[in-house]
Amino acid sequence: MKNPLTIADWGEFGFIEALRRRLPKASGDLKLGIGDDASWWSPVVGNGILTTTDMLVEGVHFDLSYTSAADLGYKSLAVNLSDLAAMGAQPSTVYLSLALPPGIKKAWLENYVEAFLELAQEYGVQLAGGDTVRSDQLVISVTLCGLARAGKPVLRCGAAVGDDLYFSGTLGDSFLGLKLLRGCLRVPAAFRESADFLKARHLRPTPRVVPGEMLAASGAVTAMLDVSDGVIADLGHLLAASGGLGAEIEACRLPFSVAGRHFIDADLVDYTTLLAGGEDYELLFAVPQDQRLTIETIAVQAAVNLTRIGRITAQTGIFMLVDGSRKVLGERGGYDHFQNPGC
Repeated sequence: MKNPLTIADWGEFGFIEALRRRLPKASGDLKLGIGDDASWWSPVVGNGILTTTDMLVEGVHFDLSYTSAADLGYKSLAVNLSDLAAMGAQPSTVYLSLALPPGIKKAWLENYVEAFLELAQEYGVQLAGGDTVRSDQLVISVTLCGLARAGKPVLRCGAAVGDDLYFSGTLGDSFLGLKLLRGCLRVPAAFRESADFLKARHLRPTPRVVPGEMLAASGAVTAMLDVSDGVIADLGHLLAASGGLGAEIEACRLPFSVAGRHFIDADLVDYTTLLAGGEDYELLFAVPQDQRLTIETIAVQAAVNLTRIGRITAQTGIFMLVDGSRKVLGERGGYDHFQNPGC
């Protein structure tokens, strides 16, 4: 068949061969990619190898009624890049496995792959292998490998009492975007442009690879992770890993986008709700107070906002400072795979 319409018509090996032909010849650390029983990666001696993996399941992590193939291809790699960014690593090779319904369109799959490879090229990542299987449901599994700068990644377990807390970019955009995509949030006519921006932030998050590498190289960061489950939940992970510490967040310092502010100011969403919303894929990190100038310099060089939002405390729990008063924030928050996210 000259022009197969579905993956069933195309065939597993037809798809793999078409993918192989699109890839450049293995180079650099990647000695052998797709085509053998395993890839061969030979990184520079002395560099730690970091590996992260994410699985995306249709109906759980994405909805094809409002997620295009290109957006899904981009995001399925971006969320893994965010994981390595949180450890200050340089991404290198990626493995892509797809469980595909036989009726999925060839054009859809081509658009998915094109966006995936475009983002990979942007960050110097080589596709080294993967797997494809037949399935009743679309499932995507991505495994990304990278190198730790100077052989030592930044972990989430080193925060100390008195450290400043920083957040990259803006928070809550993805949560608002998801609510808008699901039709769970009213959109006044004047907010249409803001709504489009927020939807795009959910569908195509920006992995903070460059600032992550720069923060790690500075040696100033004591603990760092990426915010995928929500600020409250992920900050809780950092505090627990650092020995059961606590944190104070200053409400007046929270970095919201102009678009996000529109919905907050119109009382369409409470800003504290955005602290529990997931999929920001921004960096949350702790830094000693005497390193503030270092962080300001990195923010300028990396062209990203790095906002000081609070501090690490000895008292356990997460608290919010609002107009001089101190309020307890819930210990839980963010996305839970075993609870219905709903609207």
